Amino acid sequence: MTETLLALYFAVLVGGILFKSRIARSQWLFLLRAFFPNWKFFDQVGHVPHLWARSARKGMDDGLIWSDWLLIYPRRTRRWWHLVHNPDTNLGLGQQNMVDHFWSALDDLPDGADPRGLVTYALMERLVQNHLRVQHGGFSHWQFELRMVLDGPDGLSDAYTMMQSPVTAC
Repeated sequence: MTETLLALYFAVLVGGILFKSRIARSQWLFLLRAFFPNWKFFDQVGHVPHLWARSARKGMDDGLIWSDWLLIYPRRTRRWWHLVHNPDTNLGLGQQNMVDHFWSALDDLPDGADPRGLVTYALMERLVQNHLRVQHGGFSHWQFELRMVLDGPDGLSDAYTMMQSPVTAC
């Protein structure tokens, strides 16, 4: 009996590997996507999405003085007590999962489509605004972009900008 169940288990695993399934599209699954990790991250080795942002203040001549691009990569410092209670790192993992979902949604859009109608775009806007408020505060304009980064053994190997938001006034 045990051998039969084990053989059946491995047959299901091999079947799952060999046969490609369709992407499940449902309104209810779409609303629950925040609870599921984006498994496209594990499909292939390659470029990884990184979220960058910058803010601007008004200058003397009514021009904008932009800050440098700031990487919004929610990595947290680990502490020994995080083995028991770790809400900050869980928040960071959730935020990085949002960035991965945003990349996936952009990748699924047809060429030339406007991403501003996506729910994940609105989530990225809020994430960027909150992060910039903490880092810079008092800014009048802001902008973000999604860069696809390929790390090599000697550091950064390749990077390109997948999407850049328009400049937004606060």
